[in-house]
Amino acid sequence: MSKWNHVALAGLNEILANLYPTDKEVRRLAASAGLRTVHIDFDGSSLTRWFSVLDYANVHDKVDDVVARSLEENPDDEALKRAKDRAPPPVMKGPEPVRWEGPAGTGQLEKLIGTQSTLVPIAYLEVGLLRSKAVVRVKRRDGASGTGFVTEDSILITNNHVLPSAAIAASSIAQFNYQQTADGLDATMEEAALLPDAFFHTSVADDWSAVKVAGEVAKKWGALPLTRTPVAVGDPVNIIQHPGGGPKQISLSANIVAFVGGGRIQYLTDTLPGSSGSPVFDANWNVVALHHSGGWLTEPDAPSKATYYRNEGIAIDRVLDGLARLK
Repeated sequence: MSKWNHVALAGLNEILANLYPTDKEVRRLAASAGLRTVHIDFDGSSLTRWFSVLDYANVHDKVDDVVARSLEENPDDEALKRAKDRAPPPVMKGPEPVRWEGPAGTGQLEKLIGTQSTLVPIAYLEVGLLRSKAVVRVKRRDGASGTGFVTEDSILITNNHVLPSAAIAASSIAQFNYQQTADGLDATMEEAALLPDAFFHTSVADDWSAVKVAGEVAKKWGALPLTRTPVAVGDPVNIIQHPGGGPKQISLSANIVAFVGGGRIQYLTDTLPGSSGSPVFDANWNVVALHHSGGWLTEPDAPSKATYYRNEGIAIDRVLDGLARLK
């Protein structure tokens, strides 16, 4: 059996975490699929546990066995069936193209196409580069990595499933400037320790963690301000991230909000494992969400259990509410 790629595994991770959220259920299914559970780390949230299980299973060519056992117990789960076939997301059929009937000259061709302009001031790129300096790779002692970003007072925000406890945070580091230069060379990276004894708080329900970073990193690299900013379906968003644990990248093209509600924002953008904890920006570079998952998702509080291939973030209001309760 062939290995599963990161994108397929990320989608499967989300599905299984919803179907089997408890430690007992994860262990039971892993054992029934023939995995040696003594070699798997079951600490952390449901997403984290399933990440560990699937990572181990993929190394030993057992992911298909895990899916098969889950399908035996959930034969009507459409998302699981699609995951079994490693099917790509469904294609949304657009309107049929019309035959070009434009003028022969170019005088009338410079028009805006679509419901909103994609034109932005050139300074937009400059602001984005400044914002990107506060985005870091979070590296754990066990080798796992995610993304995070620095806010005021040198507080790092990331996901609970990236830093689920103060103990794990204490042995992790924030890596600034882990990216490539315009010449394609590795930029000079700077590492900073995390100080959970000074400040640490986490929310399992809303999948976020906040921890103090050593040194005056906010002064050197900048801090992303957190404000309550409205966001609506159809709004464009951007994500600065460390996809796959690699150098910093940005997702800019065709990124649209598809759902807002229940403290969650779902959007159509490119991410990979390792992007967890990334800031999701609106068109004005305000942080509107904390990216935390992707794949076949349901809409929170929706009457239908239909699934959609999207990425999802925690609305930044949820993080602000949690931090406000600490004051």
